[in-house]
Amino acid sequence: MNRYLNYKKAFGLYIHIPFCQSKCNYCDFYSIKYTPQKMREYVDMLKKEIELYADKLINNRCRTIYLGGGTPSLLSPQLIEEILITVFNSFNVVENVEISMEANPESLTECKIKAYREMGINRLSLGIQSFLDEELKFLGRSHDVIDSINAIIKVEKHFDNYNIDLIFALFRQTFLNFVYSLNQVLDFNPSHISLYKLQIEDGTKLYKRFKDKKTNLISEELDYKMYNHAIKKLQEAGYNHYEISNFSRDEHRSKHNIIYWKYEPYLGLGPAAHGFNGKQRYKNYSNFRKYIYELKKGRLPVQDIIKLNKKEMIFESMFMGLRLTEGIDVEKFKSKFDVSIFDIYDNVLQELKEDNLIVVDKKRIYLTKKGLNLANLVFSKLIL
Repeated sequence: MNRYLNYKKAFGLYIHIPFCQSKCNYCDFYSIKYTPQKMREYVDMLKKEIELYADKLINNRCRTIYLGGGTPSLLSPQLIEEILITVFNSFNVVENVEISMEANPESLTECKIKAYREMGINRLSLGIQSFLDEELKFLGRSHDVIDSINAIIKVEKHFDNYNIDLIFALFRQTFLNFVYSLNQVLDFNPSHISLYKLQIEDGTKLYKRFKDKKTNLISEELDYKMYNHAIKKLQEAGYNHYEISNFSRDEHRSKHNIIYWKYEPYLGLGPAAHGFNGKQRYKNYSNFRKYIYELKKGRLPVQDIIKLNKKEMIFESMFMGLRLTEGIDVEKFKSKFDVSIFDIYDNVLQELKEDNLIVVDKKRIYLTKKGLNLANLVFSKLIL
């Protein structure tokens, strides 16, 4: 048996839905233009991929289910239900499992939303991004502000656990415009808010537009001002800042995403999806036709398998763990890697502590407020 299939612990299940109406200007995730025929073909092959894994995995216990994309909400409730039924028939799914699905405002109707909830999806993540039409146009989104407001109102009728995505640090974005969008989100009072700084990724439309510019989209000072204002406002409103970009009310943290940040196993399905069993990582083909071809031949559509060495796992565990505001548990780190975190990083931790970027004690290591703003600098120091 391929060792990458040896999942010793229960896993989070990620399912990539690779369809979009159009490609957003900032997006570097794999997606293709949807058609009903391709959707039908994809769901049939995805079900086959699920069943192949069910036959091959030693441990098929599933902790969370996350449908991402792409735009999963382009699929009809009937197709989503087919996928979920296959998952539940194939894997040992925990009781009261968190089932999340990403959705874009323009692809939602109240009938769809109600059907998604009735079939067991209990968390929606809405790609709102901004409450200003000019900013949505810059991002290349397919919806406008009215679409967003209508979608949120409909979602609130059926979901008490939903997330709103917001992007900041846009080209020429003013502080007041960012505050306006943030206040709009707070007026809706969702159970979870994700706040992402715009990244210009290689291969995207924005990259082509800005690759020759040597300046940031906005100043570093304004970037920090927006981020720190958001942290303050969200905490005052009762949100728990539990990860660099994520804020939740009560117990509504994203259970699935916490699996990534705690460096725990996840199974990835669909074209371009990644999986990780705790020691090895794999990646599916980033090509719809190749993905379909492999499954029609009865083979898992895995393109690459990467066996991580101990240094790579230690760095990745540090990088992901420090994204959580609770930071890294020193004893759990020692138990996992059979070595003290201080034996590996003593001088680096001391330097970061002196620069007021991290807090170090006998039990935990976590980012300071300054460290949250300069997280990429901290992470770069941890490379072994």
